[in-house]
Order: sequence, then structure tokens, then C-alpha cells
Amino acid sequence: MQLRLESRPVGDVLIVQCHGRIVAGNEVFTLHSYVGDSFVKYSDVVLQLDQVEFVDSSGLGAMVRLMQAARSKGGDLKLSGVPPKIRKTLEMTSLLSQFETYDSVEEAITAAYLGSRYSRGKTGDARPRMLCVYESTDVCTFLREVLCSAGYNAMTTLSIDDARTLLKATKAKLVVISARMQSVHGKPTRKALEEIDPAVSLLILDENFASQDPGEAAEKLLSDVGSRLPAPD
Repeated sequence: MQLRLESRPVGDVLIVQCHGRIVAGNEVFTLHSYVGDSFVKYSDVVLQLDQVEFVDSSGLGAMVRLMQAARSKGGDLKLSGVPPKIRKTLEMTSLLSQFETYDSVEEAITAAYLGSRYSRGKTGDARPRMLCVYESTDVCTFLREVLCSAGYNAMTTLSIDDARTLLKATKAKLVVISARMQSVHGKPTRKALEEIDPAVSLLILDENFASQDPGEAAEKLLSDVGSRLPAPD
């Protein structure tokens, strides 16, 4: 089965779901190209391996090279959901101890933010921290650029479930969400977030935020955020 990769950003961490086989040839080339290019933007990448059937020697070598490339830049390549057969292969080749492995993606993301053996962690940033959750990658980019340019540390994600993971890891005090995301798994989003941090503040964007005049939308956004978080230094 040809290797297929799907990715999604969760704040400053990129999750890469792998499907199929990581073997010599096009599969290894695809992995190198896809993940290697990701290090330009993301210091920490999580390879989700629960849907991988087989990894050969070339595939293992590629994973080690990518991990070393990440660490040379102060980040890491972490593994999650490693199948028993692949874990045994890593053990037999004495490579398991070289990787940080986690049972779940959530654990890997948390390790990246809290700082682990290799990750530099994201805790040294003193800017007021917030999460932005919107179903559009383009709108997430707009939110992040506007807020970061104003001196905030804004992390973005496309789902409430990933926002919950980020909230646990980063202790952000404000979550900015799309008007269409006010419930998750049949539960009000506010309640789902308050279960993690009762003190978290929630800012719900206008329903037509994506189609508003960008200047006016940015001005209102910064005004609303400023009323809930300390002003950036």
C-alpha cells in the first residue's frame, strides 16, 4: 500500500498521520519531502503511526534522519500510536530509545509544549497567550497574524478537540472561537473548555467574521481581546 500522509497543525505542532508502508522508494522520498519541508514552519512534528503496516530499514533510516534534523534546529520528531510490530522492530534495532514515543497524539503535543528531553518547549514566551479556533485555515492565518503583530502569542487550530489539548498544555487564558463552534460532542463548548480550566475566558467571533472588512474585523478583534487579556508589553 502506497504511503499516504495527512497533516493538521495544532498550535505550533504539526501532526502527520501516516497510512500504509514506509519503505524504500517513493514512500521514503515522500516522507522526507513532506516532513522535511514542515520543519521550515514547525519545530515539532508528531508522526502518527497507528495506520502504518510496515517500516523497512530505509524507512527507519529516514525517520532517524528527520528526527536528527528536527533536533539540530531545537525541535523534535515524536512518534505516537506505534503499532506493536513496528515497536518490536525499533527495539530489536536499538532505535526505540532514540525517539520520544507516546501512546496518543495528545500526549505528544503536551510534551512538545511543556518541554521534554529534546523539545525546547514553548514556555519561554512571555506574551499574553491565547487559542484561536476556526474551521478555515485561511481565517486561522488571519487571526494569528493580526494578534501576533499586536504583541500576543496566538496559537490556532481547526477543531475544539485539538483546542482542548492545547489548553491543557499551554494554560492559555483566552479562547477565540468561531460562532459555528459553540458545541462539541453535544456539549456546550464553554462547558467543555471550563472543565479543563474554570477560569478560561471565551470570545465568540461574529457569525460573518470571515466576510467582514478585514480592517474593521481586526480592529474589533483587538478591542475585544484587549478587554479580556492584559495589554502586551
